[in-house]
Amino acid sequence: MIDVLGLVQGLFLGAILVVESKKQKPTLFLGLFLIAYSFELLNAVLEDLRVLDLYPNWHFLPINFLYLTIPLFYLYVKRITGNLLKKKDILVVLWPGIAEFVLYAVIFFFPTEYKVEVWKTENALGVSIALLELLALPYSIYYVVRILRHIARNRKRIENYYSNTEGKLLNWAKGVILFILCFHFLWVIEAFQEASFFDTYTYPVLAAINVTFIFWIGLSGLRQSKIIGEKGSGQEEALEDTTIDGSENETQEFEDADYQKLVDLMVEGELYKESNLSLSDLSKASDIPQRKLSQLINTTTGKNFNQFVNYYRVEEAKKLLKDSEYNNLSMLGIAYDAGFSSKASFFSVFKKFTNLTPNAYKNG
Repeated sequence: MIDVLGLVQGLFLGAILVVESKKQKPTLFLGLFLIAYSFELLNAVLEDLRVLDLYPNWHFLPINFLYLTIPLFYLYVKRITGNLLKKKDILVVLWPGIAEFVLYAVIFFFPTEYKVEVWKTENALGVSIALLELLALPYSIYYVVRILRHIARNRKRIENYYSNTEGKLLNWAKGVILFILCFHFLWVIEAFQEASFFDTYTYPVLAAINVTFIFWIGLSGLRQSKIIGEKGSGQEEALEDTTIDGSENETQEFEDADYQKLVDLMVEGELYKESNLSLSDLSKASDIPQRKLSQLINTTTGKNFNQFVNYYRVEEAKKLLKDSEYNNLSMLGIAYDAGFSSKASFFSVFKKFTNLTPNAYKNG
């Protein structure tokens, strides 16, 4: 029953995500991932209900997606971070999974007696299928590594573009693939337990965890918005080389003047109090091209854009925490007044800069 719940829930949420993709939200690949991941539960349901024993012609239903699940999630992560995906690039990633589906679909129409032999690995095709399933693990791990690397690169881009990174770092996506790896390794437990104990106690627990995981993916996918737009969309401009002609001294003078303009905007203009301040916003306010602005902040302060803005927010928070006139303000109120978007981000950033919590700093 738990597996049936997971299957129905996964197919339902996956369908919603696919439909949402028509509203210009890049959730198509996540929806297909959730459907493919959930469909694998159908094998367990059929075995538990002894359907395959009663109807052996149902063997090799084309519902195994070992070569499709993780690659679909990889495409989702690429798309949600604003990468343009050409049809050729998508096919390169998906063709092993498509070939796997076609293979199972062809075998499904073989004579029942032959399929049972293949299922029991009693002939050459059965051995080949077993080897193919075994190779799916390193193949999936390869895409897991690619996903983790892409999320890490995305983090650098986000911190160089946004002052508020909440909901943009894809930490939940990293959790998804790490969970899948750990969850599959947990099945090793079966080898060290009696079959009756595993079926009665361990399996229901693992199944319940899996159902919760499926619900969490669907909810996270529906809440996740697109992060950085494609070039030309207006959110992330295609920037040209902005090198200043002239001598090194003249260049330094221009940079000093531009940096002083930034400091004035932060200190006197208090732009850091805009909780969703982006590099694009600061570029417009300072009249400095984004690429040059990013380079100026990095080379002059040694910080990325996110750290640069949050430095001023933390300094403002320090003043408010120590000023007795603001004792009536809650920590959330201080967070908002300093430019933070939430109490959680305020505590996290404040501790990163001071090695103290706001409460400890206030009482210190």
